[in-house]
Amino acid sequence: MEDLFRGFWWLLFPLAAFAFGAWDRWLAYRRSQEQLDLIKTFATQGKEVPPELLKRIQDEEDDDEESDWSGLGRRHRRNRLRRYRHSRGDDIRTVIFTGALAGAFWIASEASLIDGTEGPFRLVALILTCISGATLLSVLVSSRFRDK
Repeated sequence: MEDLFRGFWWLLFPLAAFAFGAWDRWLAYRRSQEQLDLIKTFATQGKEVPPELLKRIQDEEDDDEESDWSGLGRRHRRNRLRRYRHSRGDDIRTVIFTGALAGAFWIASEASLIDGTEGPFRLVALILTCISGATLLSVLVSSRFRDK
């Protein structure tokens, strides 16, 4: 069991991120359920929901959108993603960057300066090569059909 922990200690970080993300989503779900219950209470009593309450709920929702880990709101990320998908220069930079990383890992796997890293480095190099090739193919295909 100790060898398993020594070999995969780094998995604690993504597991902790998943746990905190799940906790954050559960808290957001509970908050939205409480807000919905409050609105339902007003509706069952036949009363109009106060506009201040609706404004406060809307402001909290906007704050939730802006308080994710990247520091960007969902709308802003969506617009940035849309621009990124349609900008050829960013795709070409991605091809160059992942290609350079793949080359570095291929060299590191062949040089094998650290014992036992040949296999993992080769696997990472293969994955990065596939990503670089797929992105290059995407750039070529999208530039061919961009105007159509």
